[in-house]
Amino acid sequence: MAKKTDERRRQVMTEFRRSEILEAATKVFGAKGYEGTRVDDIAAEAGLAKATVYVYFESKDEIYQETVEQALAELAELTDRHVAAEQDFAGKVRAFISVRISFWKEKQALYHVISSLNREMPNRRRSLNWQKKTVDYLTVMFSTAAERGEIEGRNLEASAWALMDIVRGINERRIVNYGRSSEEEIDFVTTLVLRALGWREES
Repeated sequence: MAKKTDERRRQVMTEFRRSEILEAATKVFGAKGYEGTRVDDIAAEAGLAKATVYVYFESKDEIYQETVEQALAELAELTDRHVAAEQDFAGKVRAFISVRISFWKEKQALYHVISSLNREMPNRRRSLNWQKKTVDYLTVMFSTAAERGEIEGRNLEASAWALMDIVRGINERRIVNYGRSSEEEIDFVTTLVLRALGWREES
């Protein structure tokens, strides 16, 4: 029993330390970019020795990857919650778009780092793998709506990719403060997507 308790304590401490390091990394990557960030900087932000950081992570790249994956997990949870709260398909589409724009608006510095690195060939496949999870989520949502007769059932995965590309474009423009207000963007893209999918508004 004591052994299990000790193991649990170690596990909790490991999770806590990793969380501390990733929180610090989010701030440092956002402020300095990937190339400008050193593990020493992350350690200093977390209030830890550099050697301690290497106990939990093998490299700066591993820290970066887990920082992004943590942000994406948070985004996925927020998306699920807001989309599930909507009753009709139009509301679900708007909720999806709204969350994706609002979330990265709050984490704009980190998004800038991600978008910059994703243009480099070694990172493109990793980026596509991250995006594919969301595309699959959207495709299921679109397929469910098609089965209910709310939208046409054609090119649903292609439509999911198109929506992701549109939202990504909006978020990238925001990095240089170019674009309309968030609400205007959300309303416009929602209407555009619903029309493209052949949404049948209930009378």
